[in-house]
Amino acid sequence: MKPTRRDWLKLTVTGALVAFILSGSLLAQPAAWPAERQARAKKAAEQRLAYAVSADYNPYDTRNRDVQKSVGELLNQGKFSEAITAAQTGLAVAKYDIDLMIMLVSAYRESGDIPNADKTREQWMSLVDSILVSGTGRDFANAFQVISVAEEYAVMRILRLPAGSQALVEHEGSEFDVVTIKNPQSGQELVLYFNVDLPKKWLNRQLGAQK
Repeated sequence: MKPTRRDWLKLTVTGALVAFILSGSLLAQPAAWPAERQARAKKAAEQRLAYAVSADYNPYDTRNRDVQKSVGELLNQGKFSEAITAAQTGLAVAKYDIDLMIMLVSAYRESGDIPNADKTREQWMSLVDSILVSGTGRDFANAFQVISVAEEYAVMRILRLPAGSQALVEHEGSEFDVVTIKNPQSGQELVLYFNVDLPKKWLNRQLGAQK
């Protein structure tokens, strides 16, 4: 069976790794990062937040789902040049699509373009770091700030977090996606908080304009 688009993005989790994640040990403190990594994360955060107030911002644009599916199929077929072109087209629509960047890295690497693969890898890693540096994710006051729900899923996959239950919760005037992840073996839970004010406010503006 050929790998699916999800296979290109999925990271396998062992029981021991799940326990390590749920203990919170995997969520390294940004203060311990090298200065260069912190600087890249800060720059990426500024870029993401600037994009979130630009005319191009649309956190609910679903067009890239089809693009990701197409890129995955091209990768499966070994059509790496076409996959690169398709991924670049998608990133022109949603320039901070982490999942699509990861797929673009695979296409670059498979085509032998290691410099661009490394450059794009640094870009998506800095985007993820910019989310992790926005808080600890362990409560409302220190929630991770995201500019789309897709960022939540990308971060959780990259951190090798298993799927969990999700609830939209309003707290002190802000909205949060609260994700509860449970270790099926031990029953231990990890609760992560994502601040979704930016995409929700965008959606409310669109609904208000339509009315």
